[in-house]
Amino acid sequence: MKRRDVISLFPLSLAGLAGLSRRISAAESCPAESDDACREPLAIQYTKKVRERLQWIRETQTEDLMEGAYAIARTVEKGGKCWQVFDAGHTNADLYPDRNGEPEIFTTGYNPKEAKDGDLVLARAAHEALTADLEKKDIFVIGAPSPWSGDALHPELLRDEVRHLQLWPYADVWIETQATTWGGVMEIPGMTAPLGPITGVTGPVLVWMMLGDACRVLARRGINVPVKGDEPKVTGKSVNWQSFSGWVSLNDPLMDNYFDEIMYQIDLIGSEMGRVRKIARMAVDTIMNGGRIYCYSRFSSISQDANTRRSGLSITRGLMERNGALWDGQQSKPFEGGTSKDCVIMGILKPDDPVDLKYLDYFRKKGMKIASLGTRTRAMNEPAGRTVPKETDVHAGRMCDTYGLFAVPGFEQKICPTSGVLLNQLFWAVMMEIVEQYMAETGGDMPGVYHSAALKGGREHYRRWYNLDQLGR
Repeated sequence: MKRRDVISLFPLSLAGLAGLSRRISAAESCPAESDDACREPLAIQYTKKVRERLQWIRETQTEDLMEGAYAIARTVEKGGKCWQVFDAGHTNADLYPDRNGEPEIFTTGYNPKEAKDGDLVLARAAHEALTADLEKKDIFVIGAPSPWSGDALHPELLRDEVRHLQLWPYADVWIETQATTWGGVMEIPGMTAPLGPITGVTGPVLVWMMLGDACRVLARRGINVPVKGDEPKVTGKSVNWQSFSGWVSLNDPLMDNYFDEIMYQIDLIGSEMGRVRKIARMAVDTIMNGGRIYCYSRFSSISQDANTRRSGLSITRGLMERNGALWDGQQSKPFEGGTSKDCVIMGILKPDDPVDLKYLDYFRKKGMKIASLGTRTRAMNEPAGRTVPKETDVHAGRMCDTYGLFAVPGFEQKICPTSGVLLNQLFWAVMMEIVEQYMAETGGDMPGVYHSAALKGGREHYRRWYNLDQLGR
């Protein structure tokens, strides 16, 4: 068993307890209505909190992130296998089949029958099957806290059968994120739970920061790996310098560059608040008229964040593709519904994905109102022909692109996209705006928000708000 220095963690834990204790909202603490903070939209308040947390991670965890990057590169160089069970709450950490910009380094999942000494695992959840295998094998572990484990701040709030699950004693590299067991970062008086989780953004950012520098280190040693996705090759004489910023330096860390770009793009959500409000208006009108708010993504990204998510709204339902069919996450069965009363918010990672377009056509045939979030460009150009953003009623996501950021010498495609992180943040900006408009529409009523089922009483809280949301729907 491997343990980090316990003493070094105590100051961090105490700081986290003080910094993350429940606070009165800005609206309650404003001395006067003229205070600018009182007028700031919840969506912008949320993205500011996210950016503050990311900044804290960068300032305090960069050395561990770089150590993780070197460990990943070393494992690949020596022929070991890199596994990942790095969940981002309800979703995967932005690593999907055919994911543009993803170097083929990680195998999703962990198979104790195949894992061997010299392998590496990137993990966030302390599953007993994983930790039991780590007891027996020399597996390099890069870990971070999950709200569903005793690694997160305030483990005393967890159910006993969950609280004992800890990953950090096995970690060779531990990346602290200040994750709490209750999850959300927005305390809104009258809400049933804190709103707005951030594991869906911190998880992918950590992964891409480490992968970027792992690939840089590998390239410096003359090693390259294939990159997923359908981006044209960036190597050779065919490179168009007018749309290509050039190769990265193999001597300069990439994680800071990735971080800076993510912070800039999240800030740009403010430039699309008009579109965010239109999407929220569509959703609130749907609820007020007796319809349902569906949230679709081909993979788990926003579909799972809309599906009974810790610190998520109880009025949304997730739809995703599974085995070639549209799948209802809450009902755990194929989806064949949808009416003109309903709306759907589509989350996309490619503007012209044929699977997304197939389901767009399905939603249209059902008469549903449709909005979309995510990238609308490839290499900063809108594709010719059909795209989801062109055909939905309103779209937000001008700040991100389908392809990766970094052209690494020896790698045929760019790596480290920002589209998944921005899709997550656009989704939660819309959820925040839905809350504001719902309150305005109802004279102050609020939609239900889910607690974590890992908390004491969490299952009962979940069933109460899930069942109440079904009444009259």
